[in-house]
Amino acid sequence: MVAAVLMLGWITVAARAELLYFQKGGEVQAPASIEGNRVVIELAEGKYEFLRDDFRKIVPGFTPQREWDARRQEAQSAGFTARYESVWWAITNGLGSEAAAELRALHGIDPKHTPIARMVATLDKLERPGTDPELLEFCKALGISTSIARGSHVVLLHQQTEAEAEERVALLERVIAGYYLLFAAQGIELRVPERRLICAWFADQKDYLAFLHSQSADAFATTKGYYHPTWNAVVAYDALSSNRQQSGHETARARREELRQFQTTVDRLPARARLRVTLTGESARTVGRADALALIDRLQREVRREELLLDLERRAINEGTAAHEIIHLLAANSGLLPRHDAFSVWLQEGLAMQFEVIRGGRWAGISRANDPRLADWRRIQPPPPLEPLVRDSGYGRGYRRDLYAQAWSLVYYLRVQHPAQFLTFLDLLRGPDASLADLSPSERSLTAFRRAFGSDLETLERDWHQYMATVQTPLERHAPAPQLPPEPAPRSNGKGSQTQDRTKN
Repeated sequence: MVAAVLMLGWITVAARAELLYFQKGGEVQAPASIEGNRVVIELAEGKYEFLRDDFRKIVPGFTPQREWDARRQEAQSAGFTARYESVWWAITNGLGSEAAAELRALHGIDPKHTPIARMVATLDKLERPGTDPELLEFCKALGISTSIARGSHVVLLHQQTEAEAEERVALLERVIAGYYLLFAAQGIELRVPERRLICAWFADQKDYLAFLHSQSADAFATTKGYYHPTWNAVVAYDALSSNRQQSGHETARARREELRQFQTTVDRLPARARLRVTLTGESARTVGRADALALIDRLQREVRREELLLDLERRAINEGTAAHEIIHLLAANSGLLPRHDAFSVWLQEGLAMQFEVIRGGRWAGISRANDPRLADWRRIQPPPPLEPLVRDSGYGRGYRRDLYAQAWSLVYYLRVQHPAQFLTFLDLLRGPDASLADLSPSERSLTAFRRAFGSDLETLERDWHQYMATVQTPLERHAPAPQLPPEPAPRSNGKGSQTQDRTKN
């Protein structure tokens, strides 16, 4: 279905929109409702209200949780295959829990459908909650006091509010379900740990860095999250404590205080009086009461826009990091990695990055076009060669954005364009192949890669680069055309009239 664009001024009844492009800069993919001149963006922590004129372009669609019921109902009238495809769509879009009932219904229709049978068996295993692991020594190692929140398969040590902790646990449980359903459908049977997986969430980056230092992990000081193999746990910090977030919110608070003081002055202004006003970022002007109130309203919406962008950025970082790190923990505890070094670092990180995309404050699912990683990938010029990456060249010495972007890009390309060969590659690395066991990690990775994808790495490399040049996020695909500068006014012909425009429309 092709989404129609909501051009400003067209719709007067309630409508939905998910891609929103602000006039003053910034773009978001988030659930929103439109009624009359009001646009309300709806996030878990609250609503942000704007006017239609605040946006250059609004596009409906692109929120899977809103599409699922309609897709499911349409598929039910189209037959078994369509229903299975709709379930697979739901799983890859982060809606595994929502698809569970439909999966069980399909299993009742055809119990011999192997992928469905495996996924239903996985759902049964996931319904059994785990027990708590030993936490005392790890809590001491964290060096902070924490509260505890629990899900069926995770225990979260945190310093956030109860609501934030519950939301984090729900996210992790959703990612866990997606992970198991994905591999079950693809024929990789994994175990569900009997004990809950341990996650820690620092409120302050300084405490996170202190923990890394205490664990001799300073090489990872530039990371936002870390999987600790010895503790068999993951740690992360709240992006709200970063300098960028702190500075942005401080600027917004100062702006709101300036507008509050201006509002107080305007409220005292006599009805017909005019006021000379100078506000931060605005040219000095003389305004009457009505114009002053309109100015305040516009500037308050601009502050609201900045706060929205900051909040969405924080959620994308926090929840994306949590999703990424839980995949490392799952890989180690579910049997995906039969040995700690079964997968090269690029493959472990690239796989984790397939799960880290957050859009509009919710988990976007598996192998989505990754907004920050895609930007990092595009900055690598010329595009990197394939063989050094497969050999794990440069990895294992801390976090480097360019190397992580390469890993994300290659795994994304292989999963999307060569899914069968990618599974063969995983099987070769996971299996007890004696011919691979005696090789160095670098040679083992390259040999398995050649067996799975063929020996013509030059052609594969070229296709990888060409494919990645076409990848766009939904916001990029539907972005409004660049605004052109105004045309110069026609010159006078010297007789008081303007030169005639002879072009045709």
